[in-house]
Amino acid sequence: MYKSKNGRLFLKIAAICSFAGALTTALLIFLPNPEAPDFESRVMLFENSLYLTKLWILFLHPQLNLIASLGVAFLLLKKYPWQIILGTLFLLIWALTEMSQQALLIDALNQIWRPGYMAAAGEADKTAYETLIQAANGISDSKYFLVIYGFGLGSLFFGLAFIREEGFGKWIGWALVFIGLLSLSSFGRYYLGLSFLNPPVNFSYTYIYPYLQPLVRIAIGLWIFKAIMRSQDS
Repeated sequence: MYKSKNGRLFLKIAAICSFAGALTTALLIFLPNPEAPDFESRVMLFENSLYLTKLWILFLHPQLNLIASLGVAFLLLKKYPWQIILGTLFLLIWALTEMSQQALLIDALNQIWRPGYMAAAGEADKTAYETLIQAANGISDSKYFLVIYGFGLGSLFFGLAFIREEGFGKWIGWALVFIGLLSLSSFGRYYLGLSFLNPPVNFSYTYIYPYLQPLVRIAIGLWIFKAIMRSQDS
């Protein structure tokens, strides 16, 4: 199927999205976070261009990487159906949840509630906005619950498909298995109280993940392009 003109076009789009996803990953990891140590400084983040830019990158990031994942699914579905179907389901949960999380922060928190707090004339209005702002943290964290759960399982299942490939694909597979297990371990320590996971997870997120994740995105894009070239040669 991917030997057709439309199939190759979709795969090219998926590969480009994977490269773009590597860029958004690197930006999210290495761009600094604005300092906001207290409530009043956090309220003023709605005027901070770096903070808002990172929210928009976070909104685009899952879209790019989901399209790249659909390119992988397009190529591997017939060979590894259960891994790819389950992986696609959980990556879809991740992508849609992360998009909705960033929509909450971009729109409700930073376009309505924080400016409303600053413009509030009376104490009652100020208190109401403060309650909404504080509640946004809990709502966002509940969405993060689904984000790392869906991303962890989705990455793991895609990794289990890739490790059955040869050469380059197998390397991608083991990297995705590691990323999936790391995300699920982070889920375990945050939401299941598995504090013994803190040292290895902290080490991995500090010294391995920031470099591995963008490289995996680049590798997936190259793998998709190699599949396109093979189809043209055959």
